[in-house]
Amino acid sequence: MNARVRWHLLLGIAIALSCARAEAVSTLVFKAVPVEVDAGSGPRGRIYAGPHGVMTLAGRGPRSVNDALEVARRLNELAEAGLAAEHIAVRKEGGSYVIAADDRRVVQVDRRLAKFHQSTPDRLAHMWAENVSNAFSRPYLSVRPIVVPVGETRTAQVKGNTVGRVTVHVGGPVATASYEGQTRSVQVLGLETGYAELVVSDDRSVLRVPVRAAKYAGRLSGSIIAVVTGHPTTQEAIYQAVRAAVADGLTLEPGAWASIAPWVDDTPELAAGASTQVPVRVSAAGHDYLPYRQRRVVTVWNDGIAAEPVEALMVSNSPERLQAHGVWFEGALRDFGSARLLYHHVNGMGEPADLIVELLNLGDSAARVHVAAGKGGPSRDESWAGHRAARDFLRSRLHGVGWVIPIAPESAAPVLVQRVTPGSTASGVLELRALGQGDFRVRCYLARSRSSWLPYAIHSYRPSPILGRWHFQAAREEISAKYEVGRDWAFITIGDKAPRGLLGDDTLPGSYGVIHEIRLDLSNPTDEVARVEVMLEPGGGAARGTLIVDGELADAAVLTRSSEARIALYRMAPGEVRTVRIQTMPESGSSYPVRLVARSL
Repeated sequence: MNARVRWHLLLGIAIALSCARAEAVSTLVFKAVPVEVDAGSGPRGRIYAGPHGVMTLAGRGPRSVNDALEVARRLNELAEAGLAAEHIAVRKEGGSYVIAADDRRVVQVDRRLAKFHQSTPDRLAHMWAENVSNAFSRPYLSVRPIVVPVGETRTAQVKGNTVGRVTVHVGGPVATASYEGQTRSVQVLGLETGYAELVVSDDRSVLRVPVRAAKYAGRLSGSIIAVVTGHPTTQEAIYQAVRAAVADGLTLEPGAWASIAPWVDDTPELAAGASTQVPVRVSAAGHDYLPYRQRRVVTVWNDGIAAEPVEALMVSNSPERLQAHGVWFEGALRDFGSARLLYHHVNGMGEPADLIVELLNLGDSAARVHVAAGKGGPSRDESWAGHRAARDFLRSRLHGVGWVIPIAPESAAPVLVQRVTPGSTASGVLELRALGQGDFRVRCYLARSRSSWLPYAIHSYRPSPILGRWHFQAAREEISAKYEVGRDWAFITIGDKAPRGLLGDDTLPGSYGVIHEIRLDLSNPTDEVARVEVMLEPGGGAARGTLIVDGELADAAVLTRSSEARIALYRMAPGEVRTVRIQTMPESGSSYPVRLVARSL
């Protein structure tokens, strides 16, 4: 590249950078221009205010042009801020002099720079300071570009040296403007989305200011109340309830997205009938929308919603390995209905995906659904994922823990979302109870991962071909057994039945998701104290188990053919009779049936 080409390239870059706008639009514009001189002294950077020269920086080769660009940028910032000439001053710093505006440095004049101008630092600095003051003494206007939400007003100061009467005008239907002389400010009202030009003029200057009117990406209106249940409830339930309530109150523009971040780390356990407040951050964004940010405090109330037995069991497990995005289960809740949904799927795709359980409200009125849930994974150990889901669900069920999801009419709302890595398993168990009449659907589907999942309007609904499949009325099974000390051991088999589905030839080997409620009567007719233990043993392959025994949660690790786990141990006095209440559920990822064994030591 020859010297002249380099020169023109440098000139173009300098002009572009010196003209770049920052915070406001001003009729006073400083430009830095490279000055071509002989090869011995190198290029210089000359700064102009309109047609008037202000200063020339030299002595540092090509860096002199960069210095000039930086000084012009600082001067333009001062012009955009509406600087008055009396704020320009010169102060001494060691052997140099600094031109400054209040506390902001503009340029430093040292001996080397003064030598190029055949002057002294003191004299050159005061000469340049006078040039800058003269530039800021001339009439000029400065107004920042205005971004105004539709339906709202934004105010911008008219800065600089106005002369005579100031008028403002916006062309087109996007916005209107008015000028307040006492405060020297212009007020712009956004009318509809689009771009316009605000013309600000006085007797000497005309300034054209960009105006943009746009909608917020979303809005959160009114007070928000979230509802949970539990004796007491948990932080997870509070988190889910706040997210659901805020999502229901958030209105998003088409194509916008949002983030809801409740802060529950400092939230204590919430007893039934009590309330608390939870802070939440809400943000929304989208192409051609204004970003929306809001901090709210949501009231959370622990309601006493009774957990009645559910009417149906739904199972999403066919196929277990998912190799495509799409809906893999769809079920229906009857009016005033309830159901338990068990899902257990492996991500068979080569990329992360989200497994979503969502509720659809196909009715024409707002509705509420109570949710009690447990989830496990993602994990490459499918037995552990199923065990974690069952354990968390049974714990929630034991303490009545859950949350309420409000759903707008003709809308869908996410219930649970799990990010599933390739080859890993996501598992969950949840009970859904409609708190009022409505037409609801439940879907389980795999989709590309997203930062957040929010409710959305249903513009048209087509049921999937699998609607109604894998529905079972056998959501609960009651079992009774007796053991008498000194007699044969008592065996209770769990998961040996295969409930039939409501449609086709659906069957459920292993009774996965079926709650087994067991009454075990123990008696000691002997004259001696006896110890009776209740053991869990596998019926074939490896299995895990979670049980609620007399109101206490009991956990069983992986059991193989030759192992067993003690669930409970009782010391029974002579002649003592007692009843043991056990609840359990065949867990996904484990091999069922299994057996409970009651025996004396």
